[in-house]
Amino acid sequence: MGTTDLPFLASRGEPKLVALVGPHNAGKTTILGSWYQLVGRSGRAGEALFAGSYSLEGWEAVAHALRWNGGAPGFPPHTSSGAGRRPGLLHLAFREADRMPVDYLFADAPGEWFHRWAVDENAPDAEGARWLADRASAFVVVADCEALAGRSRGEARNDLVQLIRRLGSVRRGRPVALVWAKADVEVSAGIRDAIWGAMRLAAPEAARFRTSVSDFSIGDIRHDAAESMLDLLGWSFERTARGFDIPRSGVSCDDPFFLVGART
Repeated sequence: MGTTDLPFLASRGEPKLVALVGPHNAGKTTILGSWYQLVGRSGRAGEALFAGSYSLEGWEAVAHALRWNGGAPGFPPHTSSGAGRRPGLLHLAFREADRMPVDYLFADAPGEWFHRWAVDENAPDAEGARWLADRASAFVVVADCEALAGRSRGEARNDLVQLIRRLGSVRRGRPVALVWAKADVEVSAGIRDAIWGAMRLAAPEAARFRTSVSDFSIGDIRHDAAESMLDLLGWSFERTARGFDIPRSGVSCDDPFFLVGART
């Protein structure tokens, strides 16, 4: 979905936008694809039942690479920063019992946007990041354990800390979670402490999660990959208590029906 589709979606309620924020190749698209596949297996997320989507083709494009076809496992392709100045939005609707469906939007945005935004909030090529920062109902900051344990771990740490600080300056009390993606890769305690310390300053009540596409161990504790992804998805649903307003266009006609509607 594009931003021009939002007024149509908002006609039945206030959509809630979950922004996955993180550097290039951190695993944001993989998390989205995993969520879609897990919801597709059960038809629910926690107690909420799947109630439709206006972006099934987009979800399928994201999740296709994660499906096993008898060969080597794959991952979704990199989200291009040239795909548009505003993010592509993936939609899921859920309902509980006999209540009206609630609409959730998930942003699949390239990491390059967030890097430019962290360096310069007003950068011309960071418009998509600014759009998300202004409208998101909740933020999921994705930390790439593979990069944070690699040869350029110092640079990866500094870039993520800079991004967290930028987010802290604009979040306006909205909920934030820090996700250690690719959690099967061990990161040094010093780097973890530096990143978590920056997060605590930016969002003192921030939640923490670990995710991976395969089961992983932390110490002597074994973690199920599917459960770890669903825990994060559940947090995203629980903490998005408010959505965002869709700008309303003015009415420039003499039709009484539309004139009355414009005043409501």
